[in-house]
Amino acid sequence: MSCHSSPSPRVLAMKRYAADSVVNGMKDKEQLDSLVKEAEKSGDYMLEMRSLQKRGRLWRDENRFMKAIACHNRELELARKLGDTIATVQALNNIGTNFRRMGVLDEAVDYHYRALHLGDLFSRRNDKTAMKNRVVSLNGIGNISLTLGDTETADSMFRAALKGEKTLGSHLGQAINYANIGSVFEKRNMLDSAWACYKQSMQQNRLADSDLGISLCYTHFGRLFEKQGRRTEAIAEYRKAYEIMGTSEDRWHAMEPCLALAEIYIKIGDENTAMTYLATADRLAHDLHSLEHQAQIAKLYYDIYAKKDDCRRALHYYRTFDQLSDSLTSEKNIVHMQNMRVRYEHEQRRAEVNALNEEYQTEKSLKWVSIMAAVLLFVLGGVTMSFMLYALRSRKRKQMEQHQMEEMRISFFTNITHEFRTPLTVILGYSRMMEEGKVPAGDMAKVGSMVSRQGTRLLSLINQLLDIQKVKSNIGHPDWHHGDIVLFMANIIESHLNMAHSRQITLMYAPKQKKMMCDFVPDYAQKVLCNLLTNAIKFSKEGGQVLVALEVENDMLTLRIADYGSGIPENEQQHIFEPFYQTESDKKAIGSGVGLALVNQIVKTLGGSITLDSKVDVGSVFTVNVPVKAPAGVDVKPLESLGTIPDDMLLGANTKTGGNNGTSGCGEDNNPVAGDKSDALVDIGANSHDMDDDGGDVADGSSADTRQLVLIVEDNADVAEYMTMQLKARYRLVLARDGEEGLRIATETVPDIIITDLMMPRMDGYELCQRVKESEVLNHIPVIIVTARTTQKDKLRGLQIGVDAYIYKPFDAEELSVTVGNLLEKHRLLRLRYMQAPADDKQAAVETLPPCDRVFLNRVDAAVDELMATDLSVDSVAIALCMSQQQLRRKLNAVSGDTPMAYFRKRQMLKAKDMLDNRDDMSISEIGMKCGFYDMSHFTRIFKQVVGITPSQYRKKA
Repeated sequence: MSCHSSPSPRVLAMKRYAADSVVNGMKDKEQLDSLVKEAEKSGDYMLEMRSLQKRGRLWRDENRFMKAIACHNRELELARKLGDTIATVQALNNIGTNFRRMGVLDEAVDYHYRALHLGDLFSRRNDKTAMKNRVVSLNGIGNISLTLGDTETADSMFRAALKGEKTLGSHLGQAINYANIGSVFEKRNMLDSAWACYKQSMQQNRLADSDLGISLCYTHFGRLFEKQGRRTEAIAEYRKAYEIMGTSEDRWHAMEPCLALAEIYIKIGDENTAMTYLATADRLAHDLHSLEHQAQIAKLYYDIYAKKDDCRRALHYYRTFDQLSDSLTSEKNIVHMQNMRVRYEHEQRRAEVNALNEEYQTEKSLKWVSIMAAVLLFVLGGVTMSFMLYALRSRKRKQMEQHQMEEMRISFFTNITHEFRTPLTVILGYSRMMEEGKVPAGDMAKVGSMVSRQGTRLLSLINQLLDIQKVKSNIGHPDWHHGDIVLFMANIIESHLNMAHSRQITLMYAPKQKKMMCDFVPDYAQKVLCNLLTNAIKFSKEGGQVLVALEVENDMLTLRIADYGSGIPENEQQHIFEPFYQTESDKKAIGSGVGLALVNQIVKTLGGSITLDSKVDVGSVFTVNVPVKAPAGVDVKPLESLGTIPDDMLLGANTKTGGNNGTSGCGEDNNPVAGDKSDALVDIGANSHDMDDDGGDVADGSSADTRQLVLIVEDNADVAEYMTMQLKARYRLVLARDGEEGLRIATETVPDIIITDLMMPRMDGYELCQRVKESEVLNHIPVIIVTARTTQKDKLRGLQIGVDAYIYKPFDAEELSVTVGNLLEKHRLLRLRYMQAPADDKQAAVETLPPCDRVFLNRVDAAVDELMATDLSVDSVAIALCMSQQQLRRKLNAVSGDTPMAYFRKRQMLKAKDMLDNRDDMSISEIGMKCGFYDMSHFTRIFKQVVGITPSQYRKKA
């Protein structure tokens, strides 16, 4: 798998189309050159690439092949940068075509084959542009094969290209390939078959309305007539071709009928007519700098003057022909692209040196010595500066590496410290409770199990610390055993079933054979499999799969562990086996950075190898290869019996919940959710209460529990259970296993306070707190972070986000209880101050609330005012505020102390009093309707309940 990411073929096609629209609008070469420079300056790779493609083809049309190749090489470089497969194939074909025109056939066929191979690998091979590129590659290879006399390869290539053109429905493409196949038959002297193909080509050219193609067909017909000795018919065909090309801008192909006519008129003895056509061809050949055509023209001139016994002119043209032939042969068969460039640069340098030497000869020797001395000093200075820069860069690089290593060490020990504090919280907390006799007798076994489990976790962490030195030096003396590796691995995999089950991950074991007897080191095998398997489960997506494959072949054991998880970025893959190194995913999920380094050291010690194939958001595959024969002279012990593999072990194993309670005792960061806490939400105590539209309390469940609701977000089940035992007597509790789940539950239930761990998978405590404080539904809720990260930097970051309190692990039970109670009491007093404010002075009371609460109440007031006279209800206000009814009830009660309808009625009465004070023109019934009351007696009763007197009495008093 590859981590490389690039735009989709559809997006690239749209960008190519947009760039081509701009490029095709360029009227001349100067505009095109300007466009190339502008695109390069602005960093628009696509526009630069398409401009260079067209510019290169224009250079090719002018026979300026070196310039054309330079353009197409840059085009190829940009196509690769963009990850554009189609554009890469086009650039390769363009370069191949130029080399073919130059006669450098080995280079040409190499580029065309590379284009063909890359096109065949393209994921969207049915794309029309991709199919057309393939046809171009086939054509190029076919023409080169035909030139070299390999008619069989040429025929197969042309026929494959013809098939592609038929699929594309291209008349012009079919015409070209019928003509190419005709050339193969002509070369084999199968003239009847050649006639048939050339006629098919003519038919397709007429359908395509291609003057060039029609002209070439007439030339083919003329050549076949000439081979049959039918010169009159041949001249007629050549003239048809000449008349068509006489008005064409394609000067290259215009030479073909000219030369054909000149040659046949020489054969029939009409030298004057031949001279006319030769003059036209000679002018075109020199305009296009075509050595090949110039050589052919010189040969025909020689034939004419030889027949006329004009020896002087005949000798002149023969020498011209000989010189051009030599140049052409050298160009075609000796020099390829790189050699031409090197020779050209060498000649340039030599010319510059010669010019300098001539100049120096005219100057005084003292000046020459001075210049040389200056050059020498300049070179020495440059060398010295280069060495200094190199030394500085080396030093800086070394310092950066040391700094990175130090950061990794600090991160490692910080995380290890966090991991120590977490189990210590449970162990010390329950120990104090047992000393004080606060643990009920019925819970003693449960508490003992949790303390034992966290003790095992502490032992695992200590083993990791001991493994650090082993990674840095050696991994100990290998103790070889002989036994069934399949069964041994099965036992280790079974110990991870609970861990996989807690994350709803399917753990699959797929050995190639059910029994494999071999030599191996059990301790090493356990460490390798535990670390790789734990990481695979930890970084897999919930509901995903982890596959363990095993096979032994040719005395080598191959172990593959594949997950469908977050994957590892390409730039991090080369570092993952380094001690203390942690990827971004490791840091978020908490890890030490030792496990993979230890695995790598073990594998190398055994003379094996470990490789990684990973792609972001797809998954990772670790492959381990180690020998299964102990070194000669080593004592190999028999392995103790391990039982048998369970019948369902080789299937999707997450349905199995056996094992050792999820604690494998190996690897790092193995922290499964213990007991039965695998549910996303655990609500301890009675169901939450709510308010009806009349402001009365109603219970959602069988009993109305009005205790405050506390959300505990903690990924360690034992710590969560410990917190639960401290708080469940005073509060209703809901539990979440990580920040992402905690945010969802908080949004649904709107708790009174949130207690969260800091280091958690998927979403940590910092992000959870920030999301809570940014949410209009949740921003009033106090947040307590309980963490083992005790640095001032960590605390400052939390305070900046809005954390209300910090508690460090291991913490005292009373500390947690008091902190929760103080925050809730502080919030209650703020709400009480608002509730006790006089009705006429509510705005002043609002100003005493936190800013987020003031914003919320202002929005509620605006919604109530807007809906008051039409459709005022809990549901309509909740919709206006983009909340659910439950969210509105709990939020409004938490901020103001009122139920929604009680709050609405107070707002209605405030408006009624204001209108009674200021709107003498309105009757009391009209005012009641404006405030949402259409029953006058109901309005009077509610007004008297809130204000103390009736509306009429209030107006008289006013």
